[in-house]
Amino acid sequence: MWRIYGASAVGWSHQQHQLPCQDAFYAVSDGERMIAAVCDGAGSARFSHDGATFVTRQIVARLLLMGDRTLTEQALRGEIEQVRLDLSLLAAEYGHDVEEYACTLLVVWVDASQGWIMHLGDGSALMQGAREDERVFSAAENGEYANQTWFLTSESWREHLRIQRVAFPVQQLVMMTDGVQPFALDKGGEGLFAPFMTPVIDYLRRQSVQEGSAALRATLDDPRTQAITGDDKTLLIALRGAL
Repeated sequence: MWRIYGASAVGWSHQQHQLPCQDAFYAVSDGERMIAAVCDGAGSARFSHDGATFVTRQIVARLLLMGDRTLTEQALRGEIEQVRLDLSLLAAEYGHDVEEYACTLLVVWVDASQGWIMHLGDGSALMQGAREDERVFSAAENGEYANQTWFLTSESWREHLRIQRVAFPVQQLVMMTDGVQPFALDKGGEGLFAPFMTPVIDYLRRQSVQEGSAALRATLDDPRTQAITGDDKTLLIALRGAL
């Protein structure tokens, strides 16, 4: 039912300092249901790449165990709190402070009739239905300064976690970290930049998941894209329906 295209690319600033990509994404489709997570590790945290990878997989695994009838905002908050505890246990196992695994969190849960967006920190997500007016955009949350945001390890994470229900059948999903936003979002940061995103999505509609994901990776790693921002870049696009 779902074709999920995704790719990450190491930013040139990380390449220069021989640092790993601190972004991570993970997605699973189970018939009509699809769960996807994108995390951006904090640049100042030593093991944020491990934190991002761990959190994406852990939250998707937990949400897969939830039935449709148990989906409430309270239940979703509880699952995210449990993932935060799991991350703390992972850090303690290696003798590290959990802050060294700091990462943002962007999660989407979709079934045949509805969806949910869970968002903490920066990054962006767009859910689109069959009609033009069926559109929900979740924007980045930054603080007083452009490079300030909130992480799952932040003390105030509960106050900044945003959970939104989407009350229409989702046909198209776009998720990205903040490294993609400068060229994929409009100037106001409140929607997709159509001259870039529309051709990308139209191209993916004609490609297999493997070929489309490889094309996304090449686009994110292109010198022209890297020249716009030196940050790591992750872009995930999911389309409902057969090729």
